Amino acid sequence: GDNDKTCLQEIWDTFPAWTQYECRAALAKCGLTTKHIESRIQVLSGGEQAKVRLCKLMNRDANILVLDEPTNHLDADAKDSLKQALLDYQGTVLMVCHEPDFYEGLATRVVDCTEWTTRII
Repeated sequence: GDNDKTCLQEIWDTFPAWTQYECRAALAKCGLTTKHIESRIQVLSGGEQAKVRLCKLMNRDANILVLDEPTNHLDADAKDSLKQALLDYQGTVLMVCHEPDFYEGLATRVVDCTEWTTRII
């Protein structure tokens, strides 16, 4: 399966026109070290696997990311790497997040949904 691939193989398969340097640089920008980049995805932590997925998302021809609780299951270092990657992202980010420490300094607008109610229509 796909988990047998290394991070480098996964990104290269997703972006076949890229050079090895471009693949490595994109993964590094998402906070993965050389050790991680050359490791099989299945041996990485959940947070490290999330960085690979984020790398794929952020480098597609899209100008918006929709993220639902992107900090779930991430340790402090992974959260810092994710925040930096999102700060570097040139497009729009729409995110649901319950961690002010994460989104402060990142979000240009915050909508507090605590008073909202849901109804079926």
